Amino acid sequence: MRVLILIFVLCVCGLAAQAQDPVAPTAPPVASATNRILRVIRAELLHAMLQRTNDFVLVDVMPRLYYQDYHIKGSMSVPEEELAATVRDWPRGRRMVVYCLDAECESGRDAALTLMTMGFTDVLLYEGGKREWRARKYDAMGKGKLLD
Repeated sequence: MRVLILIFVLCVCGLAAQAQDPVAPTAPPVASATNRILRVIRAELLHAMLQRTNDFVLVDVMPRLYYQDYHIKGSMSVPEEELAATVRDWPRGRRMVVYCLDAECESGRDAALTLMTMGFTDVLLYEGGKREWRARKYDAMGKGKLLD
């Protein structure tokens, strides 16, 4: 019962924080194994963020071959298995947005949780990933032959 109450409180706190954040995710937060809120954003919000600001890091966590095949314009390639070593010395307060192939791809969620565990305080997961981004015809690099 205490666990359910804790999850409820965390969700309510996360929703309250979203109401105050002008770039808050539009999807409901998900309680994670680290007892922190994993914030998920939709394509429209990420697209708007890319249009108006560059004060965040957008990370494609798929293997480099998939990054070279197709990636969101403005993103950088940091495969999930290299993430912890790559960001070890990065500022923990920097907004980080991670993505992978699609909502079924666990690499994005795992990468977001890794960042949160490492102490990053502003982590967002773009769950729709490359497939949704391509379907919406937003700015991207590459043909996406490996996405089919």
